[in-house]
Amino acid sequence: MHSSKPSWKILIFTLVFKSFVSIGFGADETKDVFFQLFLAKRMEQLQAVKNILMLDLEKQKNFLDQITSKMQEVMSRNRIKIENSGYIPSQYFPENEDLRDSLSLLLENSCLFCDIALRIPDEIDRRLKERKELDLTLRWAVGYVKDLEMLDDSTSKLLRLCAQEINLVDRDPNYHNPYRIERVRQKRFEDPPPPPVKQKKKLKRGPKMSKSEL
Repeated sequence: MHSSKPSWKILIFTLVFKSFVSIGFGADETKDVFFQLFLAKRMEQLQAVKNILMLDLEKQKNFLDQITSKMQEVMSRNRIKIENSGYIPSQYFPENEDLRDSLSLLLENSCLFCDIALRIPDEIDRRLKERKELDLTLRWAVGYVKDLEMLDDSTSKLLRLCAQEINLVDRDPNYHNPYRIERVRQKRFEDPPPPPVKQKKKLKRGPKMSKSEL
């Protein structure tokens, strides 16, 4: 029986390191094509998130440790490139191919993080509290991409929700996380069965004597 580890490594590589720009975006392509490719990548990400949610708790925790570490690596590297370029979120759609590649990786990873953070918020919150550098990197990334002028409405909504969930911005008074999934605790094989409820036996009473018989 083959181990599942290689397939998870390939999945992480595809989700985190492989930009949709490098898949099929030429130097002369337009903003519309950029987002067509981005939305196709988002479909892959959402399917992957569904698979993550189906993992048992221990495997899910291990996978989250791995993928958040890789996200931090990619975001940190591309943050340097973006900041060195002087590009700010409110600017025009960039023509420089290297800059577009860095932006796409940052945008993809931020959206994937938001997908996971909104569905498994407690696990993500714990990691952000335990790993300061991860916390700082992810907060910067979400804060940066949520202000990009090129976003569609669906992506903007996702990023706004996540920014509130991780307390990057103040929560709206009526804030509600519609994606939160409560995991029902599964019974383990070694868990003892609940003790049976004992029924009290009712004592049968004999026939009562009437007053005339006394």
